[in-house]
Amino acid sequence: MTIRMIAFASAVLSVSAWSALAQPAQMQRPSGGQRTMSAESLPEECRAAVQADGQMQNMQGMDMSGMMQNMQGMMANMSEARKGYMEAMMKMHGPMMTGMMIKDPEVAFICSMIPHHQSAIDMANVALKTGDNAEAKMMAEKVIKDQGQEITQMKEWLKKNTK
Repeated sequence: MTIRMIAFASAVLSVSAWSALAQPAQMQRPSGGQRTMSAESLPEECRAAVQADGQMQNMQGMDMSGMMQNMQGMMANMSEARKGYMEAMMKMHGPMMTGMMIKDPEVAFICSMIPHHQSAIDMANVALKTGDNAEAKMMAEKVIKDQGQEITQMKEWLKKNTK
């Protein structure tokens, strides 16, 4: 992937994150089949904290449809693995940015790490599906197991430590 492509993808992912904040109750499906998840994919405790802090109103009205179409064009020539990794990252950024908007620093950390860990699981699943190196597949399986356990721990922490 060229530097220009990486820079463009980073810009699109940033806009994707802010767009997901602006539309928290739905999944956006750009024309092309990719999915970016909104804040709806976060645990209830995270969504409640963001809404309680009043941050969602600040994000209303952002539109990124043109950027997403450009991203889809760029992804058209990518391998299945690259597309899978890019989709996992795009799905992560909106909810991760939403979590970071929470005022309480510990809750913000936990709420941001849940989609981050889920993205690692999604990417590991891509590696299992598209890769053929046994050692890499073992690492991917470990990521799935470990990150899944940590997501469970984080959700339990949220239940104990949020109002």
